[in-house]
Amino acid sequence: MLCDNCGKREANIRYSENINGITKELNLCEECSKKLGITNMDFSMPIDFSSFFGEFMEDFATPDFMPLLNEVKTLKCNQCGYTFDDIVNTGRLGCGNCYEVFESRLDPIIKKIQGSNKHVGRIGKIIDNKIDEKLSKTDNKEQETQKEQKQESKIEQLQEELKQAIKEEKYEEAAKLRDEIKKIEGNK
Repeated sequence: MLCDNCGKREANIRYSENINGITKELNLCEECSKKLGITNMDFSMPIDFSSFFGEFMEDFATPDFMPLLNEVKTLKCNQCGYTFDDIVNTGRLGCGNCYEVFESRLDPIIKKIQGSNKHVGRIGKIIDNKIDEKLSKTDNKEQETQKEQKQESKIEQLQEELKQAIKEEKYEEAAKLRDEIKKIEGNK
């Protein structure tokens, strides 16, 4: 059987992990297992943090992902010196700059864990709700103002028609216009 990572050498190491009842297996050659840090694992810890992100990285568990992982492991933060491997092993970032250096790898993981890569927080939600309420009130006020302006212009138009009807001595029509004006003014 050939190595699942390089596809060139004979696989002599079987790496298997079981997370929440889902088993994943990789057949690796000795060289690839060393590059991936599998043969150097310390199993003395009761919890293996190196597999902590395993479930969240399952979308990326394709054979062509492993070489990319090696490239990312060589990246280092220029402020704290952390590598991506350090982040996976500890579950923590070394500094704030690590977010920028490892953004392309952290973004999908953070989105999968939290559902979003944007932090809102409890206060943010409260503030967002208040802003939405204010915008809604502002929209309502604007709609009311527009409605009032339309009524005003309608009243002005009817008053002009009323003057014209009186001038032409159309008193019946003038009475109807007068009643319509009073009706609109009563709805204000």
